[in-house]
Amino acid sequence: MERTEKEQAIRLHESLDFIGLRAQATSVGLLQLCAELVAVGVLDNAAVERIKHAIRKDITISRRGKHGQGEFEETLRKRLDSIFPSCEEPRIGGHVGTAQEMREAMGEQTQ
Repeated sequence: MERTEKEQAIRLHESLDFIGLRAQATSVGLLQLCAELVAVGVLDNAAVERIKHAIRKDITISRRGKHGQGEFEETLRKRLDSIFPSCEEPRIGGHVGTAQEMREAMGEQTQ
């Protein structure tokens, strides 16, 4: 990620966090909106990919640890792919794996 792009992502992240748009309800609304727009042909796969990319950028910059960054980003990409709609499958909410698998991808120690 370029420095300017990262700085913009950090500012947006801080603004969204400040106004409270980090809740699951907001995420569910975004997913449903994307599914509705894909179903009627307003969003194509490229647009959904850009949305997922924006989410990945924000999650990546807010991640504390940098150990295992590549594995973390790949796991995150797969999980976002599984819950977002596509032109081939406009439904939302596929299987994303377990919390333990995500912790392992983030490099956290298990107890």
